[in-house]
Amino acid sequence: MSASSHFKTVLVTGGAGYIGSHTCVELLQAGYQVVVVDNLVNAREEALRRVAELTGRETLFHPVDLVDEAALDQVFSRHSIDAVIHFAALKAVGESVAKPLEYYHNNMTGTINLYRVMAAHGVYQLVYSSSATVYGDPRNTPPYREDMPLASTSPYGQSKVMAEQIMMDMTVADKRWNIASLRYFNPVGAHPSGRIGEDPAGIPNNLMPYISQVDPRRHRRAGLYPCGGPGHRSPQGSGVAGPGAQGLCRLQPGRRQGLQRAGRGQGL
Repeated sequence: MSASSHFKTVLVTGGAGYIGSHTCVELLQAGYQVVVVDNLVNAREEALRRVAELTGRETLFHPVDLVDEAALDQVFSRHSIDAVIHFAALKAVGESVAKPLEYYHNNMTGTINLYRVMAAHGVYQLVYSSSATVYGDPRNTPPYREDMPLASTSPYGQSKVMAEQIMMDMTVADKRWNIASLRYFNPVGAHPSGRIGEDPAGIPNNLMPYISQVDPRRHRRAGLYPCGGPGHRSPQGSGVAGPGAQGLCRLQPGRRQGLQRAGRGQGL
């Protein structure tokens, strides 16, 4: 898909983060102009410098928090944005249970602000980064289907469920909205160059980045229960990553396809 297909300028929220930075690489290489907003709470601007190094093109970066609606509106006023890919959110399930107000305020207020500003500027093309945690209803068993009832057992997951409900209501009220919602969890891996990957600020909440940081300079011990041995039914007797541990670079073309899908039809 080339930038001439539907859109020329794409806003990526959370674009300096793990998944966001890889998506920026794919978009730039496909010929898009990429605008990034990120409050850098769990990301580093260095990731965007490395994105430029990998692609030979720079993103247009604004250190903006989506909770600040006025600042976000200024970003839209400065750029002619055609579509949005929305990644920005707090995302640790356990932390969300301990800090529900912080998660609901950040994830829901930021998301509602984004949708309000998009509508005010006539931008109705959206790819939303949801999560497979929305399938938390105990009636749901794998393989998951899009028509299953949605629910979650954590404030983080519930914020995703509510965001999807808001999007469904928007598409009913205004047929100009074209939205693709991507549900996934636990992507792992890094760009083949090794220049960008998952490197969260502070102590990681996900398993793979924590293991990768276990060395004397960062985390001296993994603090994990051993997994493996004869109890595992894998050929080598070790734990095998399930379908949730998806290769990140394999996911990126799907995001471009989600953008293309959002440009073709109406609704969610």
